Amino acid sequence: MIINLIYILISGFVSYWFYKNIKKNGLIWIIKGLLQIGILVLFLGGFFKIFLTLPPNLYIKIIFLITYIWCTVGINVNLMIPLISLIDQKIVKK
Repeated sequence: MIINLIYILISGFVSYWFYKNIKKNGLIWIIKGLLQIGILVLFLGGFFKIFLTLPPNLYIKIIFLITYIWCTVGINVNLMIPLISLIDQKIVKK
């Protein structure tokens, strides 16, 4: 019973927070949030899915780890961070 009350209060707070941010910043705020969550899920999910299927050889896992981090940082620095900052600029203009 108390867990349900806590769940209702938390979901109500989150819903109110979403409502206020959408009213203040528009739908671009949702696009920015979904983009950031998608980046996190895709890169972390992809890493764990591939890493767990690698053979139990330490050298292969280390090489994969270094290569994956290098590619992830490259993609995020050169593509995703400028895209998110463009979305932030549009949010600030409103």
